[in-house]
Amino acid sequence: MHLLTRNRLSVLIAALLPITSVQATETIALEDMKITAIRADSEAWLTRHVDLVEQDALDRLQAQSVPETVSKLANVSLRGGPREDVQNVNIRGLGDNRVLQLVDGVRQNFFSGHRPTYFLDPALLQNVEVIKGPVSSLWGSGALGGVVSSNTIHAADLLDAGESFGGFIKQGFNSNNDKWLTTAALAGRYGDVDLLVSGFYRDGDDLEIGGGDTLTDSAVRDRGMLAKMDWFIDSAQTATFNFRTSNTDGSVPSNGSAVPTTTSNFLIERRNITNHASVDYQFNPDSDWINSNLKLYWNETRMDERRVSDGRSDNTEIRTLGMNLNNLSQLGKVQLLYGIDGYQDKFTSDRGGMNRPAPPEATTDVWGVFANVQVPFNTQWLLELGARYDYFATEADNLDADRSDNAFSPSAAVSWLPTEDLRLTFRYDEAFRAPTAEELYTTGSHFCIFPGFCNSFVPDPSLKPEEAQNIELLLDYQMRSIFNDNDTLTWHAAAFHNDVDNFIEQIVTDPVFNVMPNPPGPPSVIPVNAGTTFNRNVDEAKLVGFELAMRYQWQSWQAFVSYGQTRAQNEQTGEALTNIPADKWVLDLNKSWRADSLLTGLTVSRVESQTHLPNSFQSAEYDHYTLLDMYASWTPQQFDNLTVDLTLNNLTDQKYTVAFEQLAMPGRDVRLSVKYDF
Repeated sequence: MHLLTRNRLSVLIAALLPITSVQATETIALEDMKITAIRADSEAWLTRHVDLVEQDALDRLQAQSVPETVSKLANVSLRGGPREDVQNVNIRGLGDNRVLQLVDGVRQNFFSGHRPTYFLDPALLQNVEVIKGPVSSLWGSGALGGVVSSNTIHAADLLDAGESFGGFIKQGFNSNNDKWLTTAALAGRYGDVDLLVSGFYRDGDDLEIGGGDTLTDSAVRDRGMLAKMDWFIDSAQTATFNFRTSNTDGSVPSNGSAVPTTTSNFLIERRNITNHASVDYQFNPDSDWINSNLKLYWNETRMDERRVSDGRSDNTEIRTLGMNLNNLSQLGKVQLLYGIDGYQDKFTSDRGGMNRPAPPEATTDVWGVFANVQVPFNTQWLLELGARYDYFATEADNLDADRSDNAFSPSAAVSWLPTEDLRLTFRYDEAFRAPTAEELYTTGSHFCIFPGFCNSFVPDPSLKPEEAQNIELLLDYQMRSIFNDNDTLTWHAAAFHNDVDNFIEQIVTDPVFNVMPNPPGPPSVIPVNAGTTFNRNVDEAKLVGFELAMRYQWQSWQAFVSYGQTRAQNEQTGEALTNIPADKWVLDLNKSWRADSLLTGLTVSRVESQTHLPNSFQSAEYDHYTLLDMYASWTPQQFDNLTVDLTLNNLTDQKYTVAFEQLAMPGRDVRLSVKYDF
């Protein structure tokens, strides 16, 4: 360890673990820690806070989507409503494609209208990492609100030392929608090669919202598989070959987060197909200068949709081909991370029927270079400086149009460690999100008021990238031996001020009619213009807030408390912004019993009323609600290969709606799973 002693770093790592109901209980060895969301080893945790949801917590939670796995974190909320296949993540008031999604360190770029964007089965995850706030200095476009990084399992996660073959089979059941979930994995070790093959199948009926009403057309069937090979070439080289695929079928309104209608939000049959392949090569010889990682990847996501009422079909597809290369050098006490990213998105679509939107046939190319340096002045002061330059170009083949632009994303941080138990960090980060091909070049009809009188899309290739400038103060503090010699109390706090310019917003103008006198009869109404739909950059926004989290541990007891608050307004008008989560409290208590063979716990989530509403939502009411969840995990001492997880969600069958959403969330759900390891 070059920056600090192993003892001090161990304390800091403990302080940085997430202070929420989904926190892991085990201590993690420092040398095994690698956080994909920050592209570096554990030392980079000194200036950024990373919430880490580990595998045992994922098993207890039994989440049905990646957004659900992180929904209890302070200032993180699940958006998109009750249908799991259209859920997404909002971090500190920013969501959708303003939060970058990574899977095994690879960016996921599919985002189109109201369609799904998270496709992983949480049962295949090793952990999920969340960084709150802008991170474009490392990841480029899209990381205005933060990063959600999902990491899938490896064969080594299923094999104990000395084992050459193993795996698991897991069967689950959810009572709310009579959903059956089956996951299985096989792992083998053959010399220098680890092999993993895993698959899942999930099939459920319609959901029940709180109070017992059925949410029609919410049944989903999905299946998929993961294959992975880890080749340990020698002590300095490792290569991982990864293939992943999933297939989801179900009937859903074209906007799955809204109330279906017969005039605009039609019922469709949707099939999602996703494929991913990547090669991850790591080279780490016995040298302070070289610790390199190269990723080559290919992603394909395809949506096939058919309107039930008339059979009209839509197809949307994006293919991404990319690479990233980075290296970590240790120059004495100075740590330098630098690299290059490049990817190409090919977006294609086909819209059936007349008077339809016409998304572009477009190609987007992005290249970025970045560097991050950490300089410890002594054992108490650490300075971090980072910057990234991105060049991006989009060409719409069907319109013979193109545009290009660039962005520079700096960051800076200084950490003060007056004692081994206290860390204060001040950060400044800038970030951006480049406009998508759909935002730039969509043409055609948005909707028709009556045949031949249709609102039309107007492309705007001059859209500017969204930009964020974030100031943040973080505090991590650990107290030991408070009431006795064996207890610890860990605090984390953060306050932020994020200015976001050039928000890209979709505007729909009203139709125009001329009223002509027609004596002696009633006046004639003549349609003139059905209006237009276009994207524009709107005035700057200010988002401010803070989060507090506390963890107390004594023997087999643990308690977690967190609170998050975000306020946001238009800087020009002072009006509140939409889609800002309400204030949220989370309390979790758990205890291990019978030599740690049984863990029981409960979680109480209190979400306050959202009264900070823009003018267009003044008539809306988003009341406060309290949710009670309970969980238990049991591994019989006589059968240590068997694990039974029981989760009781929304125990009181509370009917509630998340602020700014249209649909009520699921009611009581008893989730039971049995996992057998072999």
